[in-house]
Amino acid sequence: MRKAWKKIPKEIDYDKEEQLQQEPLEKSDLPAMLLASVISIFLPVILVLLLLLGICYLLFVGL
Repeated sequence: MRKAWKKIPKEIDYDKEEQLQQEPLEKSDLPAMLLASVISIFLPVILVLLLLLGICYLLFVGL
């Protein structure tokens, strides 16, 4: 694992980054990005809201 971190370049190659930005997306890229955003953003938010609602329910209604 440490060897992989050593291979990451310290300085950003701006020409290469610009070239990557210019490349068109593939057909499956957009659904993959949407799925990743749902899993990483919306799902945890919903879980936290459900947890808070559960705590409020237990506080006000009781066991």
